[in-house]
Amino acid sequence: MSEHYMLECYMPVGWDDMALLKSQYFKEIASWRNDVDSWRMGRRFVSEIPNPVIIKIRPSYPDDLIEMYNEDAIVMTKRLLSALQEAGVDNLDVYPAIIVNEETGFRTEDYVAVNLIGLVKAVDIANSNVTGGNTDTVDEPHFLDTDFDGLAIDPEKAKDHLMFRLAENTSAIVIHRSVKEHLEKKGFNMLTFVEPGDWIG
Repeated sequence: MSEHYMLECYMPVGWDDMALLKSQYFKEIASWRNDVDSWRMGRRFVSEIPNPVIIKIRPSYPDDLIEMYNEDAIVMTKRLLSALQEAGVDNLDVYPAIIVNEETGFRTEDYVAVNLIGLVKAVDIANSNVTGGNTDTVDEPHFLDTDFDGLAIDPEKAKDHLMFRLAENTSAIVIHRSVKEHLEKKGFNMLTFVEPGDWIG
């Protein structure tokens, strides 16, 4: 049994009937430099964040929302946030959010924007299928944007972290088995817990 899983919220059947959100990112970022903020760098922001964060539903999409979006910012329901905190996850910087659909006038404050703090270099590269991205840099090989078609998590590197971003690919959200089991008991049926060997990203 895996100790860590990749957390996703894939569109359910009839995905075209669900809302898609516009990505939430810092427009001033030109590159992955150490002196800029990013939702995907796993560290706390230096710059001021809008309060609340206004998130727009993409044009022509309906108002039906899924449990979680990974659109640079992680956008999740307040109930999911509560369940993660119940499971012991304590590295989430949380910002009030309002999701709006400018076409329909829909508006909800039931979601939050989350900055997941912590990058962990936890991939067992030798047992992973690397398909591209940052693989040849001498100083930081396999850092930030390595592409995988299946990967292996090194348990000694992942340790007992409950939730983190992979340093090798910061779009990846990893959770501990104990968190997965807690969310399943809570009935979060829109979430998908992907075995690392099956994850593509």
